[in-house]
Amino acid sequence: MKKTDLIFSLGPNCKNAWNIRDYFKVDRAYPFDWWITPAKSMLKMIESGFEFDVKRDDLHITPTNEHNTVYNYKLNLLHHHDFTRVWGEHPGVVFEVSDDEIEKVNSKYRHLFKRLADDLAQAAHPIAVLNWSYSGWPNEYKGIPTNAALNGFMPPDQLAREIRDRLGKKLRIAFIAIGEPLHEEHEWGCIVRRPDLGERENIKGADYAEPIHVFRQAYDMLNFSLDDDSLQASR
Repeated sequence: MKKTDLIFSLGPNCKNAWNIRDYFKVDRAYPFDWWITPAKSMLKMIESGFEFDVKRDDLHITPTNEHNTVYNYKLNLLHHHDFTRVWGEHPGVVFEVSDDEIEKVNSKYRHLFKRLADDLAQAAHPIAVLNWSYSGWPNEYKGIPTNAALNGFMPPDQLAREIRDRLGKKLRIAFIAIGEPLHEEHEWGCIVRRPDLGERENIKGADYAEPIHVFRQAYDMLNFSLDDDSLQASR
């Protein structure tokens, strides 16, 4: 059994964060839990000296004829859960972004980035989990030009090494993905792939977290155990 006193998501999606919370019974939030974040964007935000700061000009609302989102050009990510959606006759649509919401987003994520830094400093055996390495949107996203410098695929080995260059060598990295069965151990952590067998939990409001069984099988295989006195277990 591999003991850890801190396990958290580095993206690229909320599916990953939900499954960490479900399996390990934790609810302490971190910055990359609810965005959709390409690998290069995430690396930019964990560089030393980075300060989260969103301005109105950075934000672009995607077409409103569907369940849409807000694209951040500067950071090349989707604020899928940060701005008010209109429901009812609309399928959960963001029509506008208010100054008050931008201020709250800045305050929230500055706090979460500080929390991540503080918790990593205290942890002895931290683990970061990624739902594979996400390349992003090389040219555009739903008609909106994207930030080319922060898009493009990074092989897991390279990505893991660059994460540890920024966050410290005590951090272990686990990549979990759907695919042909695979379990590779590396000096920086591991890669686990499990096939999607079509099983669904049918948990209300958690369709986006599927296939849950893939994550559960991966964590069972990895045999991670959260310390009873960890930062997360104490809350």
